[in-house]
Amino acid sequence: MSPAAAESTHASAPPDSLRAADRTLAELGRAELAARLAPVIARLHAPLEPAERVELAADALSFCKHLHANARSGDALALARAVLAQAAAAGDALLELRAATACGLLSADIADVVGAIEFHVRALRLAGEDRIEASGVWNNIGLAMGIAGNYEMALRCYQRAVNLVQDEPGRVYSRYAGLGNLVKSHLQVGSHGEGLAVADRALAEETAAFRDRDPMSVLRLRRNVVWLLVAAGRVAAAEPYVRECAALAQAVGTPRAVIAASTARASYELATGRTDLALTRLERAVAGAREVPAALRDTLACAMRAEEEAGNTERALLRLAELSDHIHRAAVERARQHVELAGIRRTGEGAAEHEGEQARARLISKLPPPVQPDAWGALDRLAVSAVLRVDATGRHGKRVGALSKALAAAVGIDPLKALEIGLAAEVHDIGLLSVPEEILAKRTPFNEGERAAMRRHVDAGAEILCDDRHPRIFLAREIAHYHHARWDAAGYPERVGGKFIPLPARICAVADAYDAMVSGIDGRERRSMDGALAELRRHAGTQFDPELVAVFDQLIRTESQDLGMDLASDAGMGGFQELLNSLQEDRGFV
Repeated sequence: MSPAAAESTHASAPPDSLRAADRTLAELGRAELAARLAPVIARLHAPLEPAERVELAADALSFCKHLHANARSGDALALARAVLAQAAAAGDALLELRAATACGLLSADIADVVGAIEFHVRALRLAGEDRIEASGVWNNIGLAMGIAGNYEMALRCYQRAVNLVQDEPGRVYSRYAGLGNLVKSHLQVGSHGEGLAVADRALAEETAAFRDRDPMSVLRLRRNVVWLLVAAGRVAAAEPYVRECAALAQAVGTPRAVIAASTARASYELATGRTDLALTRLERAVAGAREVPAALRDTLACAMRAEEEAGNTERALLRLAELSDHIHRAAVERARQHVELAGIRRTGEGAAEHEGEQARARLISKLPPPVQPDAWGALDRLAVSAVLRVDATGRHGKRVGALSKALAAAVGIDPLKALEIGLAAEVHDIGLLSVPEEILAKRTPFNEGERAAMRRHVDAGAEILCDDRHPRIFLAREIAHYHHARWDAAGYPERVGGKFIPLPARICAVADAYDAMVSGIDGRERRSMDGALAELRRHAGTQFDPELVAVFDQLIRTESQDLGMDLASDAGMGGFQELLNSLQEDRGFV
């Protein structure tokens, strides 16, 4: 930015422009908003007098909250980080806790669950022995886990939030919030009886002050109670809560409130046999939710279930397809925004120039090792966030990367290229961000629509990794796109087979399947390391490259023999991790 432009920006964006009364900034485009916020962020990174720090930080965090409510969390994150830096530099622990919390909530909203948890852990340290503050932080960690689709982990976080303040006298907001969040979690995991018991406790904890503080949470609690009662077969008991939802929606007056009340009433009507009325109401709710993207996911999921229960299979599949499209688009867009904010920006080069960059990427392994791509850390964190939806450890990608690197070296790929393949393979499942949680959490066989939605994660991965001018990102894109292609060409997305599948993707496919079997992710029954090798051999020549399977089999057996491990015994994840640690040792890769 030129000095003149910078001076103009400073003049047009005084700090008080962030105050709650002025919301016009939130309507600006991303680039213009960033330019207007730049001087405020610069001031927050400089020493401030205490009074100015308190005022400016309060305005900044309030504006971040407004941007979050308007689905612009990515645009707010730099401002929240600046407040966090100011608080840390000034030694203001309370402000630092508030800013870390804001950063965590904003990060979760742009799908950076790993970053969100890191901020919340920082807030947890700052909370110290203050149980009420710590309870609030555990609620926020649970929200991050819920966004990741790991409902079981979210439930445990909410339970911890409640337990921390269980013995606090009187009514405690963090306990009320935790109980309300637990209700939604029990609904999501299908434990309806437990959810209703917790709902009774949440309703008993509620006060007029809590209702005034967040009326939408009050409405969502009652909507969830309706859904739980209907699911538990206690339909008559749901009627009073349906009426409360309607009254609350009228009082709140926002489109999101109207949609929540409509889905609650439609579920009740469907359960009482008024199918046509319920489906018509849901049709209107879906139409309204298209104007409120944050409410569309739940609304479409409710409509899909209603159509299925009404026997309208084709309409249910259409709703599922729209739900999948919505989540796919939102996930790809959020990931791209997040990576763009972290430093990866596409330029306006022509098609021929971009093809030349891709060709350069294919040949780059002949040169000295490249520097790490800009914002690779952002992509890595997004990939861990995606994997948290199917693997509570979040380490599936890391394990697959280690196995892929070792297999690449074992088939004769030079060490530096093998290292790059391993790193690229770590983000192979980044596209899982695009799959509806209802599908990922399902433990019964997929129907055709669910199967199609699941398969689209490879397309989403390729779209997220679109800036493939750097060789590692080019590798990652190929791996993400083709790691479910089969040797016999019966896979997806493009039914590519044999050696037309890129070699890094074939390597990742073997490593991915092996880790999934040994680790028991996706709800699978865990296999011993030997049993998983047997399964790979059984599918060699159909699902997997037979030569790679043979090399991988020998690699695992040789390595385990050197470690004195018995592959046939179920040594648990400890034994598998020992094997991975051995494969990760420096063997000339760097």
